[in-house]
Amino acid sequence: MGVWVHVRGWLEFHHDSQRRAFERILGEAPDPGWAFPRGGWLDAACYARAVRERHVDELLGVIRQAAALPAADADGDRVAGLFLVSHDMHGRTEWQVHDGRVHIVPADERHDYLDR
Repeated sequence: MGVWVHVRGWLEFHHDSQRRAFERILGEAPDPGWAFPRGGWLDAACYARAVRERHVDELLGVIRQAAALPAADADGDRVAGLFLVSHDMHGRTEWQVHDGRVHIVPADERHDYLDR
């Protein structure tokens, strides 16, 4: 049957060039969990999907590539984001995207309601 992992989160881009570079990373047939909201001041890519455990490393790899994109300007603004990852067997973690990396830390218990 397989183990499911629920992934919810977003990436924030500080310049249109970062978003376009991320779209190139996703390629011609992006994972259907990605969405690109339009309008307002925030340029983001949102992700919400339950995936099989065997696909989690692939998704994390895509997010790591996005995190590693160069700064958008002289201020050093890089891609930032947050993902809440709920594993059916191993519990919940946060993937914090900042400073060019993905930092994986235990998720706060205040998010427990999402998995009930």
